[in-house]
Amino acid sequence: MPKLPSSTAFRFAAYYSATFTLLILALGTAMYWAIRQELRYDLDQRVLTERAAVQREAAVIGLARVISERARHGQGDMRYALLDGSGKELAGRAIVSVPKLGWVDMYFLKNNGERDATRAFAMRTTDGGTMIVGADPEAIEELDERMIPMFALAFGLIAAIGISGAFLLSGALGRRLDSITRTAHAIIDGDLSRRVPLSGSGDEFDRLSATLNQMLDRISALLGNLRQVSGDVAHDLRTPITRLRQKLDLALAGDRSEPELRAAMRHAVAQTEDILDLFGAILSISEVEAGPSIGTQWIDLSALVTDMADIYQPVAEEDGNRPFERDIVRGISIKGNRGLLAQLSTNLLDNALRHTPAGAGLSIGLAADDETATISVADRGPGIPEDQREQVLARFARLERSRTTPGHGLGLSLVAAIAKGHGGNIRLVDNHPGVKAMVTLPRRVQ
Repeated sequence: MPKLPSSTAFRFAAYYSATFTLLILALGTAMYWAIRQELRYDLDQRVLTERAAVQREAAVIGLARVISERARHGQGDMRYALLDGSGKELAGRAIVSVPKLGWVDMYFLKNNGERDATRAFAMRTTDGGTMIVGADPEAIEELDERMIPMFALAFGLIAAIGISGAFLLSGALGRRLDSITRTAHAIIDGDLSRRVPLSGSGDEFDRLSATLNQMLDRISALLGNLRQVSGDVAHDLRTPITRLRQKLDLALAGDRSEPELRAAMRHAVAQTEDILDLFGAILSISEVEAGPSIGTQWIDLSALVTDMADIYQPVAEEDGNRPFERDIVRGISIKGNRGLLAQLSTNLLDNALRHTPAGAGLSIGLAADDETATISVADRGPGIPEDQREQVLARFARLERSRTTPGHGLGLSLVAAIAKGHGGNIRLVDNHPGVKAMVTLPRRVQ
């Protein structure tokens, strides 16, 4: 597992925590300054109210007397001072220095000589002196003394929680991602059976893990199919190539007449065509399975099935005197590939002719509902055991009794691939006797 400071999960959590902490800091600072400004406004209003009261009384008994009396008997948190034009104190409490006019933060002197911070307003008197009225900013000082340490403590706790949360979140995300990484490395090392474990929470990681597992199952199935196809191809090619080699060896051995050589060559050509047919069928299946969708144009499926029935009916009746029936609903159209659907029908009919005895009847049908169209080819032959019906749809699958008949076991595989490429499927059902192949394709109304 990578070190936390270099992990994306840690950086994401750290950025989130830092952003949250800074927002809390900004909000707390704004609240602090709002409260402080409100307290300062109230303090200024008291000073202005007191100044107006002093001015009213001064008009009656004189400014110096008002300042002196209020300094002795006024409210304990109010401060007063009167200076002449040179800055000399005439009445009120002593000050540290002469302030500038207007609002000012200044210091008065206590009886013991200590400085006393004051929020004051200084104004010029009519005789050129200076009158100072101020108030003790105790509420603001208490706010600073109490709120700032509390705010600093709260900010520190939030920062600590954010950092801890970053490590915890990083660890949790890292563990979930690490399980995916370990599975990927195991698969790279060749263990294709490994899957990403699920926590059971159903969260995004579980959904991602389930999707990855489905992908791995699909890849594993494709690799298994590839191994099977490779083995089956090698097995099925062994016999025709061996026969080809034997015939060629016999043709080369000793003195052979021209007719014998020609017969050997014809047999070699036949074996070669058999091998080419095998590869052609494999390539056809691969091409069909490779495309995401092979439906390209609207085709008259009823006309296509009718054409196939017209082609195969004389063949069936002449070869083995097989009765041939048809039940085709008119006017059915689907979106698909006409050539592939014709190949599908051909394979079904060829398969039925090849694996039924003389005299066994065949039938082809086409039916539809609002959603689907179904092509069916049925025979009256020996049928297929129920437990082997899925097996014969696989590549190179052949029943034991069919080993002596021509073919490579790819006909129904190609039918299944074409049906799947069109979004449909194939089912083999009992025809009592015989078997019926039913290909169901999605139907889209024009």
